Amino acid sequence: MTMAINLLGELEVHDGKRLIPIRVPRHRTVLAALALAGGRPVSVGMLQKCLAGARDVSPGVIRVYLSALRTLLPPGSVQSVPGGRGYRLTIEPEQVDVLRFRALLSRRDQRVTDRVNTLREALALWRGSALGDVESDHLHLAETVPLEELRANALEELCELRIERGEHQRVLADLRIFVAQNPLRDNAYRLLLIALYRSGNLGEALALYDRLRRVLAEELGTEPSARLRRLHERILRQDPTLDAEPSLTPAQLPHDLPDFTGREELLTQLAHALANEPDGAPLPVVVHGHAGVGKSALAVHTAWLHRQRFPDGQLFADLRSEPDPWPVLARFLRSLGVPSGSIPDSPAERQAMYRTLTSSRRLLVLLDNATKEDQVRALLPTGPCSLALITSRSRLAGLAGAQSYEVDVLTRTEARSLLTRLGGAARIAADDQATGRVLDACAGLPLAVRVMGSRLAVSHDDSAAGLARRLRDQLSRLDAMTAGDVAVRTPLELGFDSLDDGPKSVLKLMAALSATDFAAWAGLAQTGGTAWADTIAELGLLQRLAADAAGQERYRLHELVRLFVRERSTPQDTRDGLARLAAFALAKVQAAVLPLTSDVLDPGGEPVQHTTDVRDGLDWLDAERGFLVALVADLAGHPFHAWRLAHALTPFFETRLHLDEWRTANRHARAAVLEAGARRGHALVLRDLGDLKHAQRDLDGAAEIFQETIGHLIRHGETLDRAWVLLRLGLVHLERGEHGPAERMLAIGRGEFRAAGNRRGEARCLRGLGVLKHRDGDLDVARDCLLGALTILRDLGDRHAQAACSHELVGVRLSRGERALARRHAEEEHDLASRRLRDPRLTAYGRLSLVLVRHAEGDPTAGQDAGAVAAEMRTLGDRHGHAWALAAVGQITGQHDELELARSMFTELSDDYGRRWVTRLLNPF
Repeated sequence: MTMAINLLGELEVHDGKRLIPIRVPRHRTVLAALALAGGRPVSVGMLQKCLAGARDVSPGVIRVYLSALRTLLPPGSVQSVPGGRGYRLTIEPEQVDVLRFRALLSRRDQRVTDRVNTLREALALWRGSALGDVESDHLHLAETVPLEELRANALEELCELRIERGEHQRVLADLRIFVAQNPLRDNAYRLLLIALYRSGNLGEALALYDRLRRVLAEELGTEPSARLRRLHERILRQDPTLDAEPSLTPAQLPHDLPDFTGREELLTQLAHALANEPDGAPLPVVVHGHAGVGKSALAVHTAWLHRQRFPDGQLFADLRSEPDPWPVLARFLRSLGVPSGSIPDSPAERQAMYRTLTSSRRLLVLLDNATKEDQVRALLPTGPCSLALITSRSRLAGLAGAQSYEVDVLTRTEARSLLTRLGGAARIAADDQATGRVLDACAGLPLAVRVMGSRLAVSHDDSAAGLARRLRDQLSRLDAMTAGDVAVRTPLELGFDSLDDGPKSVLKLMAALSATDFAAWAGLAQTGGTAWADTIAELGLLQRLAADAAGQERYRLHELVRLFVRERSTPQDTRDGLARLAAFALAKVQAAVLPLTSDVLDPGGEPVQHTTDVRDGLDWLDAERGFLVALVADLAGHPFHAWRLAHALTPFFETRLHLDEWRTANRHARAAVLEAGARRGHALVLRDLGDLKHAQRDLDGAAEIFQETIGHLIRHGETLDRAWVLLRLGLVHLERGEHGPAERMLAIGRGEFRAAGNRRGEARCLRGLGVLKHRDGDLDVARDCLLGALTILRDLGDRHAQAACSHELVGVRLSRGERALARRHAEEEHDLASRRLRDPRLTAYGRLSLVLVRHAEGDPTAGQDAGAVAAEMRTLGDRHGHAWALAAVGQITGQHDELELARSMFTELSDDYGRRWVTRLLNPF
C-alpha cells in the first residue's frame, strides 16, 4: 500500500485510501524527522535533538513513540536499523512532498514553458507554513526556514518567467500579496515595479517605490538597492527598453503542401535527426540538392510534422529574399519578445542577445535557400533541445557538426503519384503512354511534375496526350513547363546567371555532351582548374555523385538543366569547347595507356605527361570508360578528334576486354576517318577492328581485316604501323595453328621493330615466337625467346606484358621439369598482377600458374584451387581463361567432364592448339 507524507503545511499521512490522524505532538515530530530522511536511517541522537533537544528524552521513551507510530501506520512502515544505528521509514523520496518540492526545483528544464510548469507544480504542493504543526525548534531552523526561502525564490522565478512571456498583468495580484508578506525582499519589489510599469500603472509603480524608500529609511536607515534605484530612474524617463511588446509564441512556418508525396526514406531519416537530443549545442540539419528538387517542400513538411516538439516557437527566414543575416536576426529577436528599441545595433551584441534568448527555449529555426555558411551561423539557436533546419543547393560543408541529407529527384513511382494527385486519377490513367511521356520529360524533378500536374488539373483534356505532344520538342519543352507564375526556368536562371564566365562556359560544354556523368577534369581545358564543378554544384545546377574507382568526385547534370543550358549556348560555344575537350582527353588517354603500348599518336604538339604505373592509368580509364566512349560519339562534328580518341582507347579496351564499348567506339571511329579523309587513320582504325575481332575470337575475321590493313599501310602508312600489323597477323596465324606463316610474320615484324629501335614491339614478337616454339616442342629456343622478351620488358617497365610473358615461361619451365624456376616465374607473375597492377584478370592467370606449379610439386589441393580459378575466370567474363582453367582442373583431377567442356569451349573460340591439347589429355594413347 502506497503511503504519502505531506509536511508543506500541517502534517498529513495518507495510506492511499484515507487520512491517518497523528494527534500526539511528539509522535508528529518523530514521524516528520523520519519522513524528511526519505527512507534513510535516522539515529536516536538525531531524534532526541528533534524532540526539543531535551536530554531527558531517553532512547526507551523514543522506542515507545515509535511503537505507537507502528500501530498507526501501515504494517512494516517503521523499521529498526540493524546494529543499533537508528530507525527508518520504508518510504521513497517521492512519497514525501518536501522532497518532491526540492527535486522539482533542481530539475534542469530546457524550455521556458517546461520551467513554468515545473515551478507551478512545485508551489502547488504547499498548503500553509512548512511543518506547520510539528513542534521542534531543531526542525524549524534546519528545515522550515530554508524551505520558506526556497518557496519565495520559486515564486519570484515563476513571476519573472511569466513577465518575460508577456503575462505581466496576470502576475500583479500574486506579486502584491507576496510583497505584502515579504516587505523587505528586494527582488520582489523589482518584479512588481516592472509588472506595474508594463501594465500601464506608472503612478502606482512610482508610489510603490516611494513607499519602499520611506520604509527602509525609517526602519533600517538604508536606501533601496542600486538595482532598484537604476530601475526607478528608467521608469522615470520611461525607458523604451522596459516596454513589453506583445509576446506571442512565434509560429512562422510557411504553408505545408497538402499534396506532399513520397520521400519516405528521407522523412524517416530527418525524423530520427530531430528526435536525437544532443548533450551540448544542437547540431544543424542541412537538406541540400540541385535546383527544383523539392528541398524547401521537404523541409517545410518535416517542420510541420514535428512542430509540437518545439513549443517555444518556430522561426522562418527565406535567405534568398533576405540574404543579409543581421536584419533577419533583428526580426527573430522581435519575434522572441525583444522590443525594437532594445535590439543592439552591433552585430556581435545582437548575436549575443539571440544566443541568450534561445539558450533556454525549445525552438525550431527553418532557414530556407541558404547559399553559404556565413548566412546561417548567426541564426543558429543555442538551446540543446532547439534545432536549425537549413535548405541549400550547397552542402554547406563548412558548417561545423552539420548533419547533411541530400535530396534527389523523385522515383518514377513517386513522380506518378504526385502527378495523379495534382492532375486527377482519371486523366492520368486515360492514356498511360502519354502519361509516361510526360513523366519522362519531367525526369523526376518535383518542380516540373508539380507544374505539369497543375496544368493538367485546369485543362479540358481527358488525358495527358495533349500535354505530352507539347513536351515532345526539346527546344520548346521548358516553354511548356509553366503554370501561372511558377516556371521550371526560374530557379535554373537564378543559378546560371550567378555564374562567372569561366564556370558558365564549362557548364555549356557539359550540357552539349551525352555522358550521364563526368569528373571535374573535363573542364580543365576551359578554365585551367577543377574548382568550376564545386562552384556550379553549390548553385544547384550539378549533382555530386559518389567518388569513382580513381578517387575522383563525379557530377551529374539533370536533363532539364541540360536543356536550359543548351538554350543559353551558341553553336560556337559547343564547337570550340568540344575541340578543346577532345584534345585534352586524347592527351590524358594516351598518358594512361602509354605503359600498355608504344603506338601513341601525337595529341597535337603538346608533350604527353604520363605515368609509368599502369595501375594508375587503368584505374582512371576504368572510371572514365563511359564518359570517353560517349565523347567519341559526341565528336561527330570533329571527325579528326573522334577517330584519334577511339584509336587511343583500343589498348585499354583490349586489356580489360570491354568489348561492347570497343565496338561502339570503333564504329564511330570508322565513320569519322571516312569523313575526315584520314588515310593513315583509316588503316589504324581498321587495325583496331582487327584487334576487336581477335578479342572476340573471330580469328578468320581478324586475319582478313589485318590483311586489308597491310594493303592500306603499304600505300599510306609508316614502317612501324606495318610492323604492328605483322605482329598481330602472326599471332592470329599462331592461334589458328598455322605455325609457318606465324613464324614468318613474327620474324619479319621483329626485324622491322629492331630496325626502328622499337624495343616494345621487338619484345612482343619474341614472346610470340617463344609461344610458337613451345608449342612446336623446341623448349630451348622457346625459353631463350621468352627470357629475351622478359629482359626487354623489365627494362621498359612494362609490367602488364611482363606478367603475360612470365605466364608463358611457367609452361616452358614445367615442360622442361624445372619446377623451382617455374615457381619463381609464377610468383613474379602473381605479384605483378595482384600487388602492383591490381588487375583482377591478370591476377587470375597468375593464380592459375601457381596452381599448375603446385600440381607439379605434388600438392593435393591444387585441383580444388584450379576449380576456384575457373569460377573466377567465368565471373570476369574471360572465356579463353575459363577454358584453360577448366583444362587445368581436368588435367589435375582427371575429370573428363571438365576436359570435355574445355574442349568444346576451345572449339567455339577457334583455339586449335587448346582443342588439340585437351584432346591429347582425353585420348593419351
